[in-house]
Amino acid sequence: MTFVVGARSWAAAAAGVFVSLACAGSSGSDQTLEPIDSMPGGGSGWEAPRSSTNVSLRKPAIPPRIAMLAGLLPLSSMGVDVFRSSYPDLDGRGVVIGILDSGVDAGLPGFARTSAGGEKILDLRDFSGEGRIALHQLARPDNDTIVVGSMKLAGFGRIARLAAAPYYGGIFRELPLGTNPAADVNGNGSIRDEFPVVVAKSSSGWFAVTDTDGDGAVDDEVPIRDFAEAHETFSYVPSPDAIGPGPLTIAVNFGGDGDGPALDFFFDNSSHGTHVAGVAAGHNMFGVEGFDGVAPGAHVLGLKIANNARGGISVSGSIVRAMNYAVNFARQHRLPLVLNLSYGVGNELEGAASIDSIIDEFALENPDVLFVISAGNDGPGLSTVGFPGSAEYALAVCGLMPGVYAQPPRPGTAPPNDVVAWWSARGGELAKPDLCAPGVAFSNVPLWHTGDEIQPGTSFSAPQIAGAAALLQSAMLERGRTARAIDLRQALMNTATRPEGTTFLDVGSGIPNVGAALRWLMASHQAGVYSVRALPEGGNTSKGTAAYRRYGLASPGDTLQRFVVTSVDGQPAAQLELHSDVDWIEAPAVVEPAGKPVTIELRYDASKLTQPGVHVGTVSARPASDISSGPSFSLVNTVVVAQSLDFPFATGSKLGPGGVHRYFLEVPADAGGLDVRMTVKTGAGGGASLFLFEPSGQPQRGVKSVIADGKEWVSINVAAEDIIPGVYEAAVVPPPAGWIGYEFEAALPQVSVTSVADGPTVTVRNTAGRRLMVTLSAEVVGASTVRPVGGKGSTPWTMQISQPDWANRIVVDVALPRQYWNGVTDFGVTLFDSSGAKLIDSPLNYAFGRQTLSLDSLDYRGDVLIELLPAYAHLGPYPEWEGEIRVDFLLEAPVALDTTMGTDSVYVQLGYDQAETFRFPPVPASFILPEGFKTIVEVTARTATGPVAVRRAVID
Repeated sequence: MTFVVGARSWAAAAAGVFVSLACAGSSGSDQTLEPIDSMPGGGSGWEAPRSSTNVSLRKPAIPPRIAMLAGLLPLSSMGVDVFRSSYPDLDGRGVVIGILDSGVDAGLPGFARTSAGGEKILDLRDFSGEGRIALHQLARPDNDTIVVGSMKLAGFGRIARLAAAPYYGGIFRELPLGTNPAADVNGNGSIRDEFPVVVAKSSSGWFAVTDTDGDGAVDDEVPIRDFAEAHETFSYVPSPDAIGPGPLTIAVNFGGDGDGPALDFFFDNSSHGTHVAGVAAGHNMFGVEGFDGVAPGAHVLGLKIANNARGGISVSGSIVRAMNYAVNFARQHRLPLVLNLSYGVGNELEGAASIDSIIDEFALENPDVLFVISAGNDGPGLSTVGFPGSAEYALAVCGLMPGVYAQPPRPGTAPPNDVVAWWSARGGELAKPDLCAPGVAFSNVPLWHTGDEIQPGTSFSAPQIAGAAALLQSAMLERGRTARAIDLRQALMNTATRPEGTTFLDVGSGIPNVGAALRWLMASHQAGVYSVRALPEGGNTSKGTAAYRRYGLASPGDTLQRFVVTSVDGQPAAQLELHSDVDWIEAPAVVEPAGKPVTIELRYDASKLTQPGVHVGTVSARPASDISSGPSFSLVNTVVVAQSLDFPFATGSKLGPGGVHRYFLEVPADAGGLDVRMTVKTGAGGGASLFLFEPSGQPQRGVKSVIADGKEWVSINVAAEDIIPGVYEAAVVPPPAGWIGYEFEAALPQVSVTSVADGPTVTVRNTAGRRLMVTLSAEVVGASTVRPVGGKGSTPWTMQISQPDWANRIVVDVALPRQYWNGVTDFGVTLFDSSGAKLIDSPLNYAFGRQTLSLDSLDYRGDVLIELLPAYAHLGPYPEWEGEIRVDFLLEAPVALDTTMGTDSVYVQLGYDQAETFRFPPVPASFILPEGFKTIVEVTARTATGPVAVRRAVID
């Protein structure tokens, strides 16, 4: 899944921000780490210079010892450093953390042993199918040679002495694994290598042997058994004389039945899961003593759920199969289990996703297993927590920007305070996130990814909390017992501290402290498990765990909000005292959930909800007999008062580190576009950002954000064809360690291009309250085709198209029904060239997604294959699906359509609400369309003042 997975989106974490880290490395020079494209599961990395294509010569972004001393894997924010110093043996020992992710590279320092000397990685198991090798029975060897496909392997006599026939073989290919360097598994610079693999069965079970050094022989190779049995791994190297391991560590998994073996290679060709595992539980990473993750004593299960070559997406049923495997493994080995899932996608209908229900059911059936999930990186907009972080009984974790990353270190000064990261998802329709933790870390990555040890996103906040839970469980084990998941959850949440100026929507309960959480557990507080649902009534259309009125109160009398609360764990009913943290919510004094649903009625004071902006109030329910235990649950309420754009809106303010100023803007259905603008007047303008979110909460589909970066002003413009009527949210964010003074403006065009028909014929309407002079122009910008898509189950859908010679970019829009989105965990969108090499991937993060590829950046000119790959939450059977795909080829230089008067524009006066239709000359015959495509015309209407109105349309 893609968050960032994440992922799926990950949202553009760290977009446009440059983090400079001064370090005392061998060169003595500073390194500037610049943002690169989003990576799966919740974070982007930074591209650091690499010394060489040879993995043995590559250098980390910063010397690891310096990174450790500088606190670049932050452990102080939650008091982990103090806790481990006070209780050195309570470091996760006896606990296993399941990492459901892109894989874990077991060959790295940091994953060899726990702090107590035990095996760090207990098992590696692939549920993605990405490493599946199709096997077939081989012909008997000819003397000392065996043939696999068209490839011959000499030196087989040694293997034949270990196991008698039948032998099975298959080919492991680099090309399906994505792009360089991840797919270059032997590090020779090519991603088109193929490696023969032979499988046989000895007295101790199945094993695999392969030509790791490319010498055409296997007499010098070591047979590799299933990782669960022998903890064996291998790597491919570029030549027989190569020194050291190859760039990618590989383990093997065997399965199958009486028809023969099934073989999966397990590897991390993303680096995401390896990085996550290091944050949670790494020990002596990079070979540096004491460079540890949060819980260095904990064991790790590496559970691969992702097809990394398709953008890190989960595959159908992989999450369910992985979490079921983990719980069975933990029970078999009598180990307490914490699960970490740093993956997710955007919610279309909060509280309705199938994977949420599956995880909630799993949590209730396994009350001893805590599930920790990243909240997502679509912030700072409201109602952006992704699923399955939206699962009610999972811990959804938001991200902090650690102060050490906010600005270059300065001698003699402490780093700035941690602040809520701008990219961290916020609540709205959900009473999420639950907790917040550092969301940037220096951690383990596979050798092929050396140089990208620093990665940000909520993907890396979640393992901080998973590691903290392992510390607490380790402390309970020392006392001869274990804690229930609900106890760990409540201990962390009820001892957390909310940063000043933040609300529940930003950080949930806040930043936990491990020492305080342990004291909570030792106090024997009794935590109950409650289900909370806000009833959709009046202005609240949410079906989630919080009341969210994005369109304000439906009427002056719309002041009632009801919540249904159910005690679901069979614990004795407790009388709960309710308390509101704002004066505009009136709550009853007490309530007593008694195993059946109880309705709690809240009343809003409408007179205090008139100021444009967002109003957030939380009602906390505490046990009357144990007030000090903290809230058993919270009723979160949000009322938005939008700003009308009947006239242009402008304001100004100041904003400090970690702050967000939100502006909610009413946009009607007939709007000719939308323009929002930020002008930085004072302060560190280079790091200030402007964001825009659609009425659903989804990041604006064209451009989500812009960064000032020294510019006088920046803006986001929404064209008419992308306008969605409703309440948009614009957000201004300062740099993480600086203040800004700024001006914000928002306006609608005074005219609207209401239609563009064949001809082309253009209709334009005056939406201003006065007569206007309008300048109208049209130009050919490219060609488009729209086609229905669909299929049955998780079988890929493909479409092949030919690039026209004039094309500069290709834009692919995929739209699915919103209700269908609830049943998936991912939806891959990948473009390949005619040889099968991947050009680009950008999985859907919502039911609508847009992917743009610059064709000029490619050496390749030829057919393009588009693949759509759905992934379902359940194990099956899988339903049929359908949707729509639009493919646009765009010109580098649009072709203007002259008017009948020989000019490139026409001038017309329009009275108030008056509409006129104009006909431009036809598209020149010299513009050659690809087969099945139609012409895209862009029409622009300008007035003397106000934003420009733009609409693109497809015509015959």
